[in-house]
Amino acid sequence: MKTEGSEVILSINNVSKSFPGVKALDEVSIDVQRGTVHGIVGENGAGKSTLMKILSGVYQKDSGTVVFDGKQIEHTTPYQSMQSGLAIIYQELNLVNTMSVGENIFLGRFREMKGMKGTHAKARELLDSIACKVSTTKLVSELSVSEKQMVEIAKALSFKSKLIIMDEPSSSLTSEEMCQLVKIINQLKEQGISIIYISHKLDEIFEFCDIVSVMRDGHVIDTKEKSAFTRQELITKMVGRTIENEYPPRPLCVGDTLMEVHSINTHKLHDLSFTLNKGEILGLMGLVGAGRTEIVRALFGADKVRGHRVLIEGKPTVIRNPKDAKDAGFGFIPEDRKLQGLILPFSVESNISMASIRKFSRLGFLRKSLEKDIGARQVKALAVKTPSTKTAVRNLSGGNQQKCIVGRWMETSPRIFIMDEPTKGIDVGAKYEIYNLMKHIVEHGGAIILISSELPEVLNMSNRVLTIFEGRITGEFDPQKASVNEIMGAALGIVEGCV
Repeated sequence: MKTEGSEVILSINNVSKSFPGVKALDEVSIDVQRGTVHGIVGENGAGKSTLMKILSGVYQKDSGTVVFDGKQIEHTTPYQSMQSGLAIIYQELNLVNTMSVGENIFLGRFREMKGMKGTHAKARELLDSIACKVSTTKLVSELSVSEKQMVEIAKALSFKSKLIIMDEPSSSLTSEEMCQLVKIINQLKEQGISIIYISHKLDEIFEFCDIVSVMRDGHVIDTKEKSAFTRQELITKMVGRTIENEYPPRPLCVGDTLMEVHSINTHKLHDLSFTLNKGEILGLMGLVGAGRTEIVRALFGADKVRGHRVLIEGKPTVIRNPKDAKDAGFGFIPEDRKLQGLILPFSVESNISMASIRKFSRLGFLRKSLEKDIGARQVKALAVKTPSTKTAVRNLSGGNQQKCIVGRWMETSPRIFIMDEPTKGIDVGAKYEIYNLMKHIVEHGGAIILISSELPEVLNMSNRVLTIFEGRITGEFDPQKASVNEIMGAALGIVEGCV
């Protein structure tokens, strides 16, 4: 789509790309105008990431043409792409943890910066331009996820980019950092810089994108100005079917107490106590860094805890490590699926079956046929899109990778399922499938602890919400009765509340 009088900075014409067993892109055509924010939406597996990797030189297209800033692109590399003014910020951040912030921003260009002094001075200027206060000499390994995201933005700006691709840039940002990102995007537009903005958060698409392209199954389904789409139309075009509501009916099957937690204390948490009931989804709400993830890691035995007690169905339960937690009936979807949840080079079936290894191992020998059966069972049950259960899990889309982790724990029939950001970076259709699975778990006697940075998700799926601020529980709410202001006030530590 081209608006009258506009200038096209990027023209993608009939681009196709195939991998063994799957056609990722099928004659995709998109025009991006100079100085606009062009949103691209679609389910995981729609082809968005493949297209972006072709643009940035990670993959080479099979056919079609790409013209950027008047020049046809052929057989480019990621470095050549950035040098030409086309930068990409991946959802899975691409930084060297053992190097400093300044070194990461100008990696490979220290001579151009006239050594380390110039590198850090210029890095400071870039970070200041986006109101990021992190020290340029700090190691990237010491940064929070949101700080790393801001470093990636500074790195893209360092190449004097004419077009910046942002792949789920807000997935790890706080609300304050998100406001700053919006300011940065507006500044870039004013400078004539174009942005391709990929996000599963439709609120963001409608807030600041100018034009939106919808992709599904490797095709571009539609491209038009944002104002010409309704939210429901966008969802329908993304998933190829109508989803009347973005959330299924709230499960209403809360029963007796399943777990009691008394006096969790760590370096981050302060004397936390709470209960979890059978058939309940318990939401934990708080800002990034409030201690939500630390609570569930402590419960799962992943972090050291001082002086706490856990009772499951009234019986004291000692959990010293994740194995103890698994034996006690816990399942755990971690916040970062690629670093903490999956072994990326391993196959789909190996990743799914690893929590059930006792079922197919004996005397140190694995029965591969049983491992295959476990993988195939969960792939079918969760509708995982994969060419084969032998496919390396790193080749799957984010939503299908998430399903593999869910399937791993479903095979163990957990009584208590911890879900830390279970829908982070996945599309609206896959989200709905995860929500229905959550509903199935609690309706069959299980219980879920849900952590999410998306307030609507917590409010629509939880039976009860605990607010966390600076390592303490500041409120307990019935999400059907409490107002958003009450819950957010407690999450910000302004007020305390209860049901």
